[in-house]
Amino acid sequence: MQDNVIIGVNILEILTTGMYRDSRVIFREYIQNSCDQIDIAVRNGLLTENEGQVELWINDINRSVCIEDNATGISASVFRKTLYSIGESSKTLGEDKGFRGIGHWCGLGYCKTLVFTSKAEGENVDSVMTCNAEKMRQMMDEHNSHKAHYTVDEVLAETVKFTQNKTKAIDKHYFKVELFEIRDVHTELCSLQQVKDYLSFVAPVGYSTVFRFRSTIHKHAEVVGQPIQEYNVSVNGEHILKKYTPSFTTSKGEDSITDVDFKDFRDDDGNLIAWLWFGISRFQGVLKKHNQMRGIRLRTQNIQIGSDDSLQKLFKEDRGQNYFIGEVFAIAKDLIPNSQRDYFNENKARLEFERLLSSFFNEDLSRIYKAGSNINSKYDKIEKAKQIKAEISTLLASGGDASNEQKAKLKRAERDAHNATQELAKIREKTEAKLDANEFGTVEVVVSEIIKANDEKRAKQPKQVTLPKTTYTPPKALPKAVSTSIVAEPPATSRKKEEKLVSMSEICKIIKRIADAPTAQAIITRIEEELL
Repeated sequence: MQDNVIIGVNILEILTTGMYRDSRVIFREYIQNSCDQIDIAVRNGLLTENEGQVELWINDINRSVCIEDNATGISASVFRKTLYSIGESSKTLGEDKGFRGIGHWCGLGYCKTLVFTSKAEGENVDSVMTCNAEKMRQMMDEHNSHKAHYTVDEVLAETVKFTQNKTKAIDKHYFKVELFEIRDVHTELCSLQQVKDYLSFVAPVGYSTVFRFRSTIHKHAEVVGQPIQEYNVSVNGEHILKKYTPSFTTSKGEDSITDVDFKDFRDDDGNLIAWLWFGISRFQGVLKKHNQMRGIRLRTQNIQIGSDDSLQKLFKEDRGQNYFIGEVFAIAKDLIPNSQRDYFNENKARLEFERLLSSFFNEDLSRIYKAGSNINSKYDKIEKAKQIKAEISTLLASGGDASNEQKAKLKRAERDAHNATQELAKIREKTEAKLDANEFGTVEVVVSEIIKANDEKRAKQPKQVTLPKTTYTPPKALPKAVSTSIVAEPPATSRKKEEKLVSMSEICKIIKRIADAPTAQAIITRIEEELL
């Protein structure tokens, strides 16, 4: 005789408080269920493509949360069976966003009362399931401390009630989840800003309108035959969008996305497993933790898998992930999110996915951020020499004199700037040659963009010279260390131009002979600015 399988009360704890590390995950669970039903409503002609809505309402005064959609709703005849089931779902793996039949229970761990209300089109009743979550947790504690013994059926029978209410809104169809009296230890669920920030990168929504690369990303998705699924999600009436912006702050200052590049990952048979977009910038430095755009995020059906660092382990260097902004869209149906939706179940598809991404991350992307660091360093050396030269020139213009230490410092800086200019010229020449010969890959394209972005940034910079307030007395001759040659930016300034420059003292004498004092001073100052 075969023993009966016993399902203990702790299964309820696993499905509630034990399932997720971040309480805000419940929003993702309920939103993905709503999106699945919106898809069905669109297929069945109940809604048009853009009519589906998922609305969240947060009340931090009475600590309540409501998530409601206008999709199919659940018919009264199957409402009890659908919601009362645990681990049973009619959804299709690989097509629907949820498929395990457990997500709707997740709210039980975070509130005093959990209520589900729904209505299907053409029916005259609202179906309601009310869960006494506080009592359920109490019964589980009594069971685990051996103060009482309960079965799953006994706990559910004692804490879950079903009712129906008559309604005249025959044409209305919806599904609503309400959490009342959020527990004190989970106040983040009632923090309006925290919820909006979380959903702006986790929910399957569109890109911010200020992110001008959104159309380029959509076009690539369509080219590979995988249009990005986007839904209308709002929080307290505010439409939620992915908070990607062109500009951002790094550990070494401001930077911006100048373009986006793509990578398609295919198996040996040519089947698309995943595709990636990432922002091209100067890669000035790593993005700090507080920057929500940081990292290459992992998504399936446009819903984020895990957190911003889910793909961190595929980079050999910890810092690698933090140089980039982008998204990986997992496509293969065999890439199955685990029950926590923080990564994929281990199988052959996941191993191939990791192999392909790891290769690209540690070859192409690694070379890109290292090249960016190298190029930026060389431009910084050029800027440093210009800055030191400007400081000494200002000192001389105000009647002072440069110390030997300052002269030596300038000499070293000019030597470093000269070497940096030559090295940049070589990088530029090598990159352009590959581009012209059509022998380039992702790295060459991005290196070219990094150089271009640096050139454009420095072209926009204002002059660094501070005009002297005292009367200008031209020195007899500039110290040798203060060469009148311009610190070159790539491409290097021609030597012939440098040879034609006249000494500053001679220029000053000529100007003073042919112009009155104020005009002469203005001309001399302008020449200094141009030289520097």
